[in-house]
Amino acid sequence: MATRFSHNARIDAPIETVYSAYGSEEYWRERLLAVGTDKDSLDDFASSADSIRVTITQHIPEEDIPDSARRFLPGELTIVRTSTYSGFDGRTFTGSARAEAAGGLGLISGDATAVDRDGAAEESVSGQVKVSVPLLGGTLEKMVISHLDRLFEAEYRHLNRWAAAR
Repeated sequence: MATRFSHNARIDAPIETVYSAYGSEEYWRERLLAVGTDKDSLDDFASSADSIRVTITQHIPEEDIPDSARRFLPGELTIVRTSTYSGFDGRTFTGSARAEAAGGLGLISGDATAVDRDGAAEESVSGQVKVSVPLLGGTLEKMVISHLDRLFEAEYRHLNRWAAAR
């Protein structure tokens, strides 16, 4: 059984700026440098008038993995994450994401909605984490959600800095 999560963030920029950032390959390259490791990579990027699709590979160093999870992981954890954004109408847009851990250890999937609130963007993300380790899956899922919360906060801090510089 999967464990659900949710996260909300306010980005102190117009929603157009946020959607434009997501549609910028430069933004994603800078985000990987600011939030992650030097091994992280932008694997695919496509932006059109209708949608944005981004695939990145992220690496979680062994020292950032809790001791209780290390016995199931051979060193660092590699995650391939694909995000899609679409439906921008000037006041809102939606997104979806899927992330898979190498070796089939786990899957994260979710959806997002961004809306304009008084000239700033508010993004709400919800989804689920499924870890495929018998007997410990639920415990490891909670660890993954804790990591996701910290990751989302770092990503939104970067987005706020990016937007403020534009």
